[in-house]
Amino acid sequence: MRTLALSVVVALGFALTAVQADDLKVGGPFQVKAITGEKAGETLCYYCKYNGESKPAVVMIFTQKADDNFVSLVKAVDEVQKADSKLGTFAVGISGVTSSDFEKIQTTHKLTTPLTIAEDKDGPSKYNLSKESAITVLVYKKGNKLEKSFTFKNTKEAAEKAADVAAAAKSALN
Repeated sequence: MRTLALSVVVALGFALTAVQADDLKVGGPFQVKAITGEKAGETLCYYCKYNGESKPAVVMIFTQKADDNFVSLVKAVDEVQKADSKLGTFAVGISGVTSSDFEKIQTTHKLTTPLTIAEDKDGPSKYNLSKESAITVLVYKKGNKLEKSFTFKNTKEAAEKAADVAAAAKSALN
């Protein structure tokens, strides 16, 4: 009986995670402060910028942590962007990630993906980001069609799945 009860709890946990991921959407424009990249120091809307440039695909990475595992994920996306400059990419620090966190990362790792901080501390509300996810990645195509979303409870999970995120980015370009 205990095994059955545990199975039900585990199944419910997976179902809740799936619902949470399904709730993610490309919610539209939002402002960020660019910490790195060609727009460093400016407040802008990368969502708007990439739509205006008619990018065929965009990878948005929302993160609550700025550590080496986060860097591994961004580097995987950087490789796709370096191979195809039509891919738009940007990372958004939320929930306590600071500009100095991203400045330190950029000094050490020289990432291509612009690192930004959201104006809304917890990220744009219309994106339905989970506070339990350390990293959320949205891969979308032109016209705001959500191609693939990823939610990671911790940055280690994100680093382990970096190749999957990169593959989704490549796929969205086609």
